[in-house]
Amino acid sequence: MAAQFDAVAELQKSFQLLFQKKNWMLAVPILVGCLVAGIIIAIGVVIAFGSLLAGGGMAAILSGGGTHGAGVLGLLFSGLGFVFVVLCFVAVIVALLGYAWAYAAAESLWQGGDADIGGGLNKALAKVGPLSVLGIILALVSVVLGWTIIVPILVGLFCVYCIPYIMQGNQSGAGAIGASINLAKDNFGPTGILFLAVIVLCIAAVIATKILGFIPILGQLAALAVVALLGAVGILAVQRFYTLLTGAPAPTTAARAAT
Repeated sequence: MAAQFDAVAELQKSFQLLFQKKNWMLAVPILVGCLVAGIIIAIGVVIAFGSLLAGGGMAAILSGGGTHGAGVLGLLFSGLGFVFVVLCFVAVIVALLGYAWAYAAAESLWQGGDADIGGGLNKALAKVGPLSVLGIILALVSVVLGWTIIVPILVGLFCVYCIPYIMQGNQSGAGAIGASINLAKDNFGPTGILFLAVIVLCIAAVIATKILGFIPILGQLAALAVVALLGAVGILAVQRFYTLLTGAPAPTTAARAAT
């Protein structure tokens, strides 16, 4: 039986909670995760494509007409290409770890306390195994089927509770996916509203990135900070919906936080 609650009201409470006291600090883990992930990808690009440019390979690819695809494939299947792919997977895991860190740090917010940044990091690191499995699975699905558009949407909708099932439900990476699918399917109405809210947050993040990204360095850092804040709102909302839908030890101060 689907849980009954006002999904829109709960989303509003999650948003309001983040901007009380110093609760905005919940964005720090997401910011750190995104920064480190970006650095890892940049290193991968330098290693793979930098070596190619140094050898004049890129010029050959760009001027080779029909050999362009073959050159790119040759790079991807080379040793340096393999390193690049591995680093991309590592970056996905690091970014996911940042969100799991924020999720664990958010538990104290619902009790009227501050974001437990240190304790949240320890809890996230303790789950690095299942989080890594989850990240690899989601990354593979996105790479193989991302072009379909509908598959990434379905993954986002039905896997929205994966982090809660790992951090609170003690599920494995694969087990969290199955559990999240079942929870979303059995509670499609509120989950659909939550997913739409996440999409809106993503769109807002993209807009902020486009607007602020034109300002060198400072604008890009500001855009990343906005993205982290929006991600923190999403984390609070996902955590709230998970506890309401599963009956897990639920935040007890949501109503008070909104007043």
